[in-house]
Amino acid sequence: MTHVHFGKSLGFVAGGIGDQIYHLTQLRALASASLNGKIDLACIHPGSIATLLANSPWAGNIIDARPLRRYIPALRGTGTVSKIRQARYKSAFILHRSTSFKLAALTAGIPYRVGLYGQWLDQFILTKSLPADAGGDRRALWGHRPFIAAADEWIAAQNLVLDDKSPTILPAPDMVAIVANFLAHLPRPITIVNLFAADPARRWSLDHACTTLKNLAHQIGGSLILNAGPDAASYHDAMLEQWDGPADRLIDSLRHAPSLARDIALYHAADGYVGVDSFTANLAFNCNLPATVLFAKAGDRLRYKPAVFALFPNAGKGLDSISSDDIIDQCANMLQASR
Repeated sequence: MTHVHFGKSLGFVAGGIGDQIYHLTQLRALASASLNGKIDLACIHPGSIATLLANSPWAGNIIDARPLRRYIPALRGTGTVSKIRQARYKSAFILHRSTSFKLAALTAGIPYRVGLYGQWLDQFILTKSLPADAGGDRRALWGHRPFIAAADEWIAAQNLVLDDKSPTILPAPDMVAIVANFLAHLPRPITIVNLFAADPARRWSLDHACTTLKNLAHQIGGSLILNAGPDAASYHDAMLEQWDGPADRLIDSLRHAPSLARDIALYHAADGYVGVDSFTANLAFNCNLPATVLFAKAGDRLRYKPAVFALFPNAGKGLDSISSDDIIDQCANMLQASR
């Protein structure tokens, strides 16, 4: 049991939506020592984060932090800072190296400010600066973002628990029922598949994916559900056109009333995930869905949540150089973990 109390607390996160959900386990731990067991969150994707955390009991209010990017006192973001000041937070946790967010917390009068060290100015803004090279053994779990481990180490030092056994993202009850009805006639196991990433170097080529997934369907059975954001629609269409595996075993979720809330329920109902390093992979991690992830290179490998089965090519090679047999073997291990 913790003896530390942070009072009313505000957490700051930034980066892409995938980067922001890296910190959910940390934020939940901080919430346990905050007022009423909740922590408010300032982020630059407030709509998506609000949907992701709508059913997470530890998440408080979601604040739009976009005006705080490149914050300059008295010139930029002053309205947002005024609203934060009025909330009378006792503690701020800046889980990003952004100096703007740290300066905003200082200007808003938050007395206790903990943050990741980004530059020399931070040491004058923060009450507690977390060195970028801190984190000990946790650094190995964070791939090319090892500095995040500094927050892991500091949170543990406060006798707070980084709970990996409980999902940080929970589904809406109405979506649980809708997804259960959608999956009712499909053979198990249900495997979520993502082939697409905005970065072409992180996409799974259609030829290699088709061969691998066809063999996976024959060897393991069950159903494969393509899942990604709307920017993957044409990639999904091309995959379905090329698909020569078992009929009706590859399903495009984008053709079935897609939404982020529905995806959350889908990830809770599925048995496993296989696909590229992307927001969807991190969604799987935070729904505690076992995941086989194809990383573009060894240094990208993320293992900050349990049941992550990582694969990556040799240096200078693409994802299609990863053996289909290796991917299928990892999927078998993943599905065993799911059971």
